[in-house]
Amino acid sequence: MADDSKLRFQPRARIIRTIGDQLISGAEAAVIELVKNAYDADANFVRIEFHPPLEVGSGRISITDDGHGMSLDDIRLKWMEPATSSKTKERLSRYKHRRMMGSKGIGRFAAAKLGGTMSLMSTVDTNDGLQSVLIPDLNWSIFSEDAYLSDIAIDYLLQPGKGSTGTTIEILELSEQWTQDRLNRLHIELRRLLSPLDVGQEDDFAIYLDLSTCTPQNSGFDGETLFGQAVTYIDEGESSADAPTEEDRYRVLPFPLLKACDYELQGKFDREGMFTGTFQVRRAGRGLESIEVGFDYREGEETPGPFSVHLFAFDREADAIKNNMKAAGMGDLSAKEARLLLDNISGVAIYREGFRVRPYGNPENDWLALDTRRVQDPSLRIGHNQIAGYVTIEGQDSSNLIERSSREGFEDNGAFARLARLVTNLLTNVVEPKRYKFRSDTGLSRKRSTTFDEVRELTELKKIRGLIQKLEPEEREAAEKIIDQQSLSLRDRIDDLQERQRVLEAQSSLGAIIGEILHDGGPRAVYILKTSERLQKAISAMAGGGKLAVTAKEEITSALPSLKRVGGELVELFRNLRPLSGGKRGQPKFFLPNNVVKRAADLFESSGIPIEVTQSDDFIELVGYPDDLSTALINLIGNAVHWMQDTKTANPKVKISISRVVDKCRLLVEDNGPGVPEEFAEHIFEVGFTLKENGTGLGLNIAREALARSGGSLLFHLDHDDGAMFEIHFPARAPQ
Repeated sequence: MADDSKLRFQPRARIIRTIGDQLISGAEAAVIELVKNAYDADANFVRIEFHPPLEVGSGRISITDDGHGMSLDDIRLKWMEPATSSKTKERLSRYKHRRMMGSKGIGRFAAAKLGGTMSLMSTVDTNDGLQSVLIPDLNWSIFSEDAYLSDIAIDYLLQPGKGSTGTTIEILELSEQWTQDRLNRLHIELRRLLSPLDVGQEDDFAIYLDLSTCTPQNSGFDGETLFGQAVTYIDEGESSADAPTEEDRYRVLPFPLLKACDYELQGKFDREGMFTGTFQVRRAGRGLESIEVGFDYREGEETPGPFSVHLFAFDREADAIKNNMKAAGMGDLSAKEARLLLDNISGVAIYREGFRVRPYGNPENDWLALDTRRVQDPSLRIGHNQIAGYVTIEGQDSSNLIERSSREGFEDNGAFARLARLVTNLLTNVVEPKRYKFRSDTGLSRKRSTTFDEVRELTELKKIRGLIQKLEPEEREAAEKIIDQQSLSLRDRIDDLQERQRVLEAQSSLGAIIGEILHDGGPRAVYILKTSERLQKAISAMAGGGKLAVTAKEEITSALPSLKRVGGELVELFRNLRPLSGGKRGQPKFFLPNNVVKRAADLFESSGIPIEVTQSDDFIELVGYPDDLSTALINLIGNAVHWMQDTKTANPKVKISISRVVDKCRLLVEDNGPGVPEEFAEHIFEVGFTLKENGTGLGLNIAREALARSGGSLLFHLDHDDGAMFEIHFPARAPQ
């Protein structure tokens, strides 16, 4: 086939503007891309200067570094070539062997985002000495014309170099106005770009932001003092003498580690998700506690590689937050000022090779969905504005964490999903339980919920009855009569409220198992529908007589037993659910516990987890309401099934044993799942307390209150080693 019969791509010149305008999110991001280019060029520093007027169509931005520079071939074959693969192939920088920050080949076009024209001078060391390449005037508008990229020609000059190697880019005819607020945002972005974990390392990289030519007259603000307050932040352990010197006043410093926190977690994950590190309750001055915990893979996840975690958590009570900020060198702040400061520096950042990956760590970027978790349980969960932390990952080639083409975050793949879950699980399984226990032990947590029995005890008004004993007999008798009437009225109201709660709890239990109903009942209902349609056709065929009638009769005969069986299963399913409907119950009755246990267990048949029920040889008959026992069992079994499925317990099982203890029936419900952390043992029955990501915190409280209505009780065995064990006591008829 002739060569001229082939189709070839001919990119238009406007692709250059498209890369700069569309793939770089904003002006601040464009500056950061040029800073990263300087780092990749082995620079010791990069200096960013703004020269007013900083208005659209005027002004100038100068970006200078002392890196190894670019030769003419570098500019032609790498810098001016869109999406070059040079950084993908060469993952280490030329001299300092830094991990390269860029890999998409688009960061260089950030200049097109910042202004209408650009000049470039780059000095490189050659065999013949220093040589400079100068592009005096590059007008980006030529890339907006309807021309092909190959037709664009740019003037350049070659000349002997002076001084040292490096690159200077000057951007003119600014595309956007740089206000005081925007420059403040840039300064914050640059501070967040630098990892505070790498300060003082041998391979130091300095960023300077020089606004010295900006005055109130030409810019509306004083560039010399604009960031003066920011450099007063002093890390814990430093003195004021360690603060930036006068000659270093333009250097951008990373935000300090807020070591003056209430709780600190530090350690590393290996490739398989095993965390090894330490935890400390700093608010109480406690020592370090060693932590070792691992998390299995979920479907679709892949390893994000080994990474380190350093988290600082805060309580936001006035005294605690003021003391922390003062200890961090922030001065004497009011509680409002301290909380605002924490709001501005909160968030868990991700750092790779010494630089932050945007936007993780921004105060508004809650990539771990901490606030969503906190809404479900404010007393237990830590919110986004209560934590400042750092996750340090390895390079893209070993972490499976791939930056998006827009350079705004990572691709939403299995590695990033696992990274987020591992960090969240650290909070859920380590930080939050230990923080909760500390706050509970010291009385900082909110008080637990009150039971109906406790309220009934209050209706006795014992303190008031004690006081009226000092009255004269006639007055005392009249007062006691009034108190008795009011106490009785209160008890009646409490009974009404408890009955109303019983109905709500029953409906809550019904909602909790609706998935099981759909799983079990849906296919059976479809089977009945399809079978009835087949039988209808068979009956019509029987009317015609002959061979078709015989076949139809056989089909009906074979289908009826299955139809009856499936219908019976549906009837049994709805019978199991009836106690949860909240209807009136009448008087207590005698019933067999084994029947109630079996009906409750049948609701979870679709889970595939075996539920073993055993009973001692004694005949046991209970006294009370079967639906109270059923409600408790459904919640206990449901919890066991959930946690064993969530943790992928090997050979999961639930065991329910029934026996007699004097005038009570004892039911032990145990599983071999993860169990309940010791820190939470005293709180699992409280309303709103939950360890489930999307839990309501009602289940165990409902179970306990339901049993109490029949005179029963619910206990948790903390000393059970393998999984969780709950013990139910329910009134039983005395043995004959």
